[in-house]
Amino acid sequence: MFKQLRQETSLYLSDFMSHSVLNELRKSWTMESPEKQASLAEQFLVASSADALDRVLEKPKKLEHGHLALPLFPFAKVLRMGPPQLAALAAGLLKAKLQEAQAEKLGLIGVEPAGGFLNLTFSDRALQQRLFGALVNEGERLGYSTRGQGKRIVIDYSSPNVAKPMHVGHLRATVIGQAIRNIAETQGYEVIGLNHLGDWGVQFGKLAWAYKEWGSQYDFKNKPFQSLFEIYVRFHEEAEKSPELEAKGSMVFKNLEDGDTAIAEIWKMFVDISLVEYQRLWDLLGVKHDLVRGESFYNSRLKVVEEMLEKKGLLEQSQGASVVNLGEEMPPCLIRKSDGASLYATRDLASAIYRKEDLKADLNLYVVGVDQSLHFKQVFKVLEKCGFEWAKDCHHIAFGMYRFKEGMKMSTRKGQVVFLEDVLNQAIERTAEVVAEKNPNLSAVERASIARDVGVGAVAFNDLLFDRVKNVEFDWDRILSFEGDSGPYVQYMYVRCASLIRKYGKEPKMTTDRTLSAPEERELVRVLMAYDDILETAFDGFKPNVLAQYLLEVCAVFSRFYHNNRILGEEASVEESRMALVRATKEILHQGLKHLSIRTPEFM
Repeated sequence: MFKQLRQETSLYLSDFMSHSVLNELRKSWTMESPEKQASLAEQFLVASSADALDRVLEKPKKLEHGHLALPLFPFAKVLRMGPPQLAALAAGLLKAKLQEAQAEKLGLIGVEPAGGFLNLTFSDRALQQRLFGALVNEGERLGYSTRGQGKRIVIDYSSPNVAKPMHVGHLRATVIGQAIRNIAETQGYEVIGLNHLGDWGVQFGKLAWAYKEWGSQYDFKNKPFQSLFEIYVRFHEEAEKSPELEAKGSMVFKNLEDGDTAIAEIWKMFVDISLVEYQRLWDLLGVKHDLVRGESFYNSRLKVVEEMLEKKGLLEQSQGASVVNLGEEMPPCLIRKSDGASLYATRDLASAIYRKEDLKADLNLYVVGVDQSLHFKQVFKVLEKCGFEWAKDCHHIAFGMYRFKEGMKMSTRKGQVVFLEDVLNQAIERTAEVVAEKNPNLSAVERASIARDVGVGAVAFNDLLFDRVKNVEFDWDRILSFEGDSGPYVQYMYVRCASLIRKYGKEPKMTTDRTLSAPEERELVRVLMAYDDILETAFDGFKPNVLAQYLLEVCAVFSRFYHNNRILGEEASVEESRMALVRATKEILHQGLKHLSIRTPEFM
């Protein structure tokens, strides 16, 4: 599609620049020495290589500026001439070649100088051939790339803490991580989704003490997870009145670390209860993990990490604790506390080494809130000081927090938390009311399915729409709107495409026989062709919002096409051509939402 067009154009322009333009420029170099002429020619040829041109060719924001634009500033700098002057020269030479077979094969029909740019326009047929050809030939792998082939990504996302219900804040780590995983797979990478479950630490000593003390007072048989959370909250309430409970909890955790089998059985029960609960929500959100490697998995590897740090002369003692000094850049990285307890950093160092040495990760990604930025900087710096070159391939994929209009603060310790399940259920219930009103003829089963897909998708899309590093405000009215920048709006446009195809009565042919007559048709083709480039850009920045915002752009352009042009009932060639665009739009909306783990209902 657009990527293919850009690559083909780069090859054509490379030949054109290195021959026609260079030969013309040589005529003005007669006053230069042979050495200077050779140097200028060599620099010009480097700048006009196909790879160099592919990197700089861009898509203009407006269709009237063409389909592709070549900035000539790098060439002008080498030649010490004005970019507009060079653009006028190149445009004149290129216009003379538009009737040649190579240009016709490419589909290039127009070139105009614009400041320091060459704006290039292609025929409707050439664009449709690439768009429709990709849709037919690539199918469900539309826009996929092979650039990551042979490489493996390990991505850590969601990763809740055992015994605590996932709250709305966990939504970000979950849907952002899954979307990045999906998009990475479109780029040819093998991806291992890792659940770095928070299943270790002093809180489990507190929980185990509370369970032995109060467990019989709760319904662990019928309401295991609810009971687990209730004793968690109760412990912290009691500890505020009786601070000595903290020491008891710490002692029980120390016994767990030392191998107490009875406490280990209680701990294992906590983990199993929690995973069952979390899996329900992951299934609802369309989230999957390949491996569960909780913090406890690395216990046997901690000593090895400390011995390595000591051997490399990095481990120091500070007030009874073991640390790695990181100089003036950041505070020391705490490896083991003065009471002998291990820490997050120790386990994350062990985890990083495991992901590289055992899982063979080429890229190691951590989808964790921005508040952990210093922690990961410290961990990655320690790995770098250890001499691990692959430390540069470890990336903290930071994201901002959720904010509510009421300014609500969330605290799982006091039980004041906006549970993720409650948010999803409320979204489903609100959507069900709208669906029942708009489409009362649907069966109860159909309404329930649509309400689930649209409600859950609305919450996820709202999260993914914004640059992940920014905070996201939670606003029900905007999230569930069927108009504007929302998930339901994108799903509604998909449904509109599906409805048109049902009325058409057959699968639209991907025809390219007709010259497009309406500007909205050309704009829609131009936007749809960008899909493969969008996937690549979204992966490069680990930013799913690039894809989400693109889908909104597709919807806006399709809406103008739909409202300003008759589609069904036109003469046969026009109807067939426009229905091909409807089918292309439907397919790209479907696949784009799928990569965001959002379902596409056929009715709404």
